[in-house]
Amino acid sequence: MDILTAIRNANGPRPALFVPEVSFELLVKRQIRRLEEPSLRCVELIHEEMQRIIQHCGNEVQQEMLRFPKLYEEIVDVVTQLLRRRLPTTNSMVENLVAIELAYINTKHPDFYKDIQVVPTVIKSAGESGNRPSRPKSMFGKHQAESLEMVRKARSSSNPHLNNDDDKPWAVNANANGKENDYNHVNNIPIQHTVESELKNILSPEKPVNLLPQVPVNSSSFRKLSEHEEHDCEIIERLIKSYFYIVRKSIQDTVPKAVMHFLVNYVKDNLQSELVTHLYKADNAEPLLDESEHIAQRRQEASDMLKALQRASHIISEIRETHMW
Repeated sequence: MDILTAIRNANGPRPALFVPEVSFELLVKRQIRRLEEPSLRCVELIHEEMQRIIQHCGNEVQQEMLRFPKLYEEIVDVVTQLLRRRLPTTNSMVENLVAIELAYINTKHPDFYKDIQVVPTVIKSAGESGNRPSRPKSMFGKHQAESLEMVRKARSSSNPHLNNDDDKPWAVNANANGKENDYNHVNNIPIQHTVESELKNILSPEKPVNLLPQVPVNSSSFRKLSEHEEHDCEIIERLIKSYFYIVRKSIQDTVPKAVMHFLVNYVKDNLQSELVTHLYKADNAEPLLDESEHIAQRRQEASDMLKALQRASHIISEIRETHMW
């Protein structure tokens, strides 16, 4: 439906001999825009993972940082701020990558150009072999038989008098010449009347007075697609998929590279200079190197224990040197 609407909007009131390129660009850009959200989500996930790395460093580093908690807090704060500053730049670059793809639809791309040459041949061969993909026959995306079945149910529910026997196959009202068509069943015999006649039956004045007015139905929307329209829709659909796969492959390759350059590698290369700039100051040395009370208490206890053990060792050595007579 969207493909056919785009083709009609591009053609205007006059029919076109070829599939309009404007409709292809309009539809393929709509698909390319959908790549922006998962790309930004990729940046967000990498940013969250790097923050977890900060919180869970190596065991040796954590033991040293527990000795100086204020220094550890400052280091975490500096690195977190650096990551946060790089996040908008990285997001902007990823958005630009998608915008670059939207700015120009390169129909001369080598991979896409091959598909352009192959698509008409594939569709033609599929149609000749009878393996042509089944496409919707009505504008609402259903086959005409299904549309007629829907209309019949709507008619029977809105006006029971028009359906006296549910077991019999439904019939069509008399035509303009006063002759009735033969009974036709949807699943057995091809239907030889149009949906418009069924719509007229729904809106017929024979319905009960106590019912609400029927909702107006646009009968033209049930019109069967022509062979030319089906052909155009199939060509546009195949070309959209082909070009979208090319763009998706490019985005999958460039987004990780952009994240590595603007976020990961930048933080790795500038981390030391950032830490020196914010932490290596004379007035901040003593506050940052203050030990925690728990560590100082444990060190004092260990020092007292060491002195006690040294005295005990000295006493034991004196006993060994004493001669017993």
